[in-house]
This record gives sequence, structure tokens and C-alpha cells, in this order.
Amino acid sequence: MFAVKRSTVNKIIDTCPDFRLMKKALSAVRMKRIRGHYISTTDVIAGESSDEDKKRIVEKYTAEHRNELRSTYEMMDHIFKHAPQYRKRVNDDKLRTDLLFCRMAYGFQPDEYLCFDLEHQSYEERRNWISDWDRYIYIHSVNDVKDAQIFNNKVRTYEMFAPYYKRAAIGIKTKKDFQAFERFTNEYPQFVKKQVYEGMGRSVELMDLKQISALELFQDLIAKGEHIIEERIVQSNVMSELNPSSVNTVRCITINTKKGIKTPFCFLKVGRNGSFVDNGGAGGILTGIDPESGIVVTHGYDEFHREYVSHPETGILFKGFKLPQWDEMKRICREMAHKVPSVKCIGWDMAFTDQGWIIVEG
Repeated sequence: MFAVKRSTVNKIIDTCPDFRLMKKALSAVRMKRIRGHYISTTDVIAGESSDEDKKRIVEKYTAEHRNELRSTYEMMDHIFKHAPQYRKRVNDDKLRTDLLFCRMAYGFQPDEYLCFDLEHQSYEERRNWISDWDRYIYIHSVNDVKDAQIFNNKVRTYEMFAPYYKRAAIGIKTKKDFQAFERFTNEYPQFVKKQVYEGMGRSVELMDLKQISALELFQDLIAKGEHIIEERIVQSNVMSELNPSSVNTVRCITINTKKGIKTPFCFLKVGRNGSFVDNGGAGGILTGIDPESGIVVTHGYDEFHREYVSHPETGILFKGFKLPQWDEMKRICREMAHKVPSVKCIGWDMAFTDQGWIIVEG
């Protein structure tokens, strides 16, 4: 459902005239819509000052915005079921109220609340963190809303940056694409499929035509929406040491500033044994990287804020692990960002292979 809605929004934006004022207005509407989910500053201060006021504010908001909070409730239930520190607190009404309050006051989803340890922080400390909502507002404020569509459709991203992928890929959408699909799968019987409007590793799967006919698989895929079919990435041995079943990647953030394109933030994503993807939402482990040296400088953490000094299956220590050809990876990301200067903030997922660094997606 999420992918369908996102594709509809993207199609509407695609039809928007390419006029600066029109695009700024559309970005402003999107930012206003996000800000509309926040409670007032008066209510934030009142809720932080009094548990009674906090409960009242949360009850009033949830009564008015029940549908908008559906994903928050689902994530909250997921965390209470799986996060070790919350399993015995499933009936803790005070904690649940504070989780919902932080969603309404600051835009933090329950997984952010958990990972930032917001339960034990003051109003001033909570304001130091950037929520996903804040991040979306920033992105909408600096990125050209129309040009950013390149990154909201994986097929368009591939078409724009194909030389940096260093692998074959095609998009499939309707029945007329079957011949292209058949040619592709004849050459690459083992391949990766992704829905073009999905993110966070959802819908990413390694496929093998030994297990299903090409026509049957094709019909199943297009029935679920537009897909991109890609040649499988084979990572280098140095990255396989972290976890061999997943393609372990670096997320490199580029920001186009008045002083040039900078790469101020990077982190490493490592999958778990048996998993093909490395995303946090799929059980992956995330670590911080020093953007200057390419050396991992933190322990690993998963989405339930469990800490890992080393990978639980391979035993590789996270802190001190050095990413190969680091300056070259940053150079490639800056070079790609230079091709779309109007999209000023971009996250690049990069994999290291025997061919060097390649883009997974942007």
C-alpha cells in the first residue's frame, strides 16, 4: 500500500510544470504537511512539565489522528515484542504515553525513541536529536522537488547513473516487457528484484529461475507493481569477511554546499548470517565511520539498540575495521552528486567489489 501511494505522489510531481516558483510551492506544501503532524510548542512544554498534561495531550491527539498513527502503533507493538529492554514493560502505560508524546512533539518514531534512549532525557536533551520528520523537512527544503524524483524511482536512478552501477539492470512494468525479462534472465538466471518505489530493503530478494519458470515469476512481479531486475552484486572478499550472505554497504551522504560537495556523514551496514540484505529493518547491524579515514569508530547497533562489539556470526571486530579505497569511494559519490546539483542532499549506498566501488542505489 505504501509503495502504491508513493508512486501516485511521484506521478503527480512528475506532471508539475518545471517552474521554480511552482516547485518551491510544492516543496512548501510538503513541509507544511509534515509540520502539521506536530503538536504546538505550548503543548510540548506542558507535556514535558507534567505527566498528567502529557497524558491529556496524547489522548486528545490520538482521538483526532488515529489513522495517521497506525504505523506508530504497529512499530510500538513490534518494539515491545522484540526489544529486550521493553519485553517486560508491555503494560507500562507511562512508557507508551511518552513514546506517543515524542512522536507528536518531535516526530520520533518508536525505534528512534528506543535507539536515542529518549526515555531518560530531558526536554533540552531531546531537542538535540534530529527525527526522521525533521530530516524530511530539511530534505524538502534543499532538494529540487522535481529533480529529486530521479531517486524515488529505482529505474530512473539506474538510467541516470548506469556507468556507476557496473552491472546490468532492466525495468519491468507491463506484459510487453516479458521478452526483455526473458532475455535478461537467460543471461542472468540468478538476479535481484526490487520494487521501484520501495525502500529500506523491503521487496529486495535474490531470485533463481531454477526454482520457478520465467513467465510465472514475471506475471507475479508485474502484478505487484513496477520492478527493477538487476545482475547480482558480488562483493569483494574484504567485505565478505564481515558477513558473506549479504552485500554489506556504506551509506555515504553528500551535501552540495556553497563550498562544494561535501561527504560529512557515512555509516556501514552489515547483514546477519543467512540474510541477503543489510538494512537495519531486516536485522542488519549499523556502525559509524570516520568520514576522513574510512575507519569504523563505533560498535555495531541493530534497530533494537542492541550493541555488538563484533559481528555475532563472523566474529569480526567492528571498531577499527578500515574500509578499502575510501577516498575513491567519496570521490565517486561527489562525482555522482555533481550530475544533479539541484538535489543537494543525497544518500548513496555503495558496495565494494573486485571492480572497485559501485552504486547499489541512491
